[in-house]
Amino acid sequence: MTASDRRIALGLFALLLVTYAWFFSGGGWNQNAHFDLTRALVERQTLHIDGYHQNTGDVSWSRASGLWHVYINKPPGVSFLAAVPYALMYVGERMLGARVDGWFVMTVNAWIVTILTCGVAGALIPAVLYAYGRRVGISPRGALAVALAIGLGTIVFPYSTLLIAHVPPALFLLLAFYWMDERPLLAGVCAGVAGASYYLCIPAAAILLLGIWSRGGARAAARFALGGLPFGALLLLYQWLCFGSPFTTSLEISDRFTEQGLLFGVFRTPSLQALWGLTFGDYRGLFFVSPILLLAVIGAVRMPRRELLLIGSIVLFFLLAVASFNQWWGGYAFGPRYILPIVPLLGVAMLYLRGRWVVPVGLLLGLISFGMQLMATAVNPTPSSRLLHPVQDYLFPRFVAGMTSVNGQGIDEIGAHQRSRPGSQESLWNSFNAGELVTGPTTTLSLLPLLAVLLAGTALLWRRASAPVP
Repeated sequence: MTASDRRIALGLFALLLVTYAWFFSGGGWNQNAHFDLTRALVERQTLHIDGYHQNTGDVSWSRASGLWHVYINKPPGVSFLAAVPYALMYVGERMLGARVDGWFVMTVNAWIVTILTCGVAGALIPAVLYAYGRRVGISPRGALAVALAIGLGTIVFPYSTLLIAHVPPALFLLLAFYWMDERPLLAGVCAGVAGASYYLCIPAAAILLLGIWSRGGARAAARFALGGLPFGALLLLYQWLCFGSPFTTSLEISDRFTEQGLLFGVFRTPSLQALWGLTFGDYRGLFFVSPILLLAVIGAVRMPRRELLLIGSIVLFFLLAVASFNQWWGGYAFGPRYILPIVPLLGVAMLYLRGRWVVPVGLLLGLISFGMQLMATAVNPTPSSRLLHPVQDYLFPRFVAGMTSVNGQGIDEIGAHQRSRPGSQESLWNSFNAGELVTGPTTTLSLLPLLAVLLAGTALLWRRASAPVP
């Protein structure tokens, strides 16, 4: 990349990180479970979350060590990543005498850890997409437009404000694709991190391995496999220590979510209802909440054949795998969170769009998509699974009424108001955005400074991308 490209990529990262850091979307079973393991790793150096788990139902019980212990029912990768910044924070807070299990300190810690884990990962995705676009010859403005569309117009936006295991593996899977030819060892490392964070990324990594073998031969494929090996070994060791077998996953022994007779307790034959729901349905449809991604189908026609086969295979695998899941809708969620790792890869396909029609159509779809993501992130990116029309019946009415940060569940609660009474200081600030520190809680006025930053930052980046290319 040129010096100008590097500045644009850095500017993209900074702008998106500020955007994601603006929000703390509150507690929930998923994010609370990840934070519980992060705390257990740092505060007690244990893999079980005994004593922390009263704030979540996303747990698995096991007596592999001889005694019953409770574990999170998810891969540990994101919690391991989050433990790095949390360890530094924990040491400092202990030196200052802070009470780390108090509501205020715990909430601030969860916010900061979310920013430094999922927020940073989410902000890197547009920067990597821009770099990939420039590498394959896309104009600076074209690459910038796609990067902004993915960062602001897809579910990467809301899920970068939650400590949930989807955005970091999405980044690392994209990086594995980005480096698979030039640096297969580093690509393997990224694929390993993605697989240790989200099980479905393991078959996706195997698809990339075949692609590397087809072009770089056995030596390149071996380097890719070698890069991922330590993280695969770490995941197997974790499962052996926690569940008694390297090949027993955290989910399949979680009685709350498994069913007898299903593969790993959760997979059955893919259903057409689930496929529709994951793509176009207004309950969880990817193209319903992010219509800008429809352009990826058109861009894919112009992609090089090898890249098209790799990305197409990964996308098809994710769709079929999640459509086979007994709870494909993903519980309390906005959009199809289980297939989030394919979103940056769809962005790669969008880089190949051509034609004068792209600008007006892309702008229209992009604005609709951005509005959807901003609305969900500002109001509550984890609406109840019982809401069959979450946008129409829950998010839109509240956003129009001027309500923001309505998730009343705290990082220390198994349900909203389980510890904090409605209207209390704690319930009002269990979720928040940075603007509310000035305007007060629950008002869309708190979004105005962020919108001003986004508008100014986008204009500056567009101006730099419009400069003549040497």
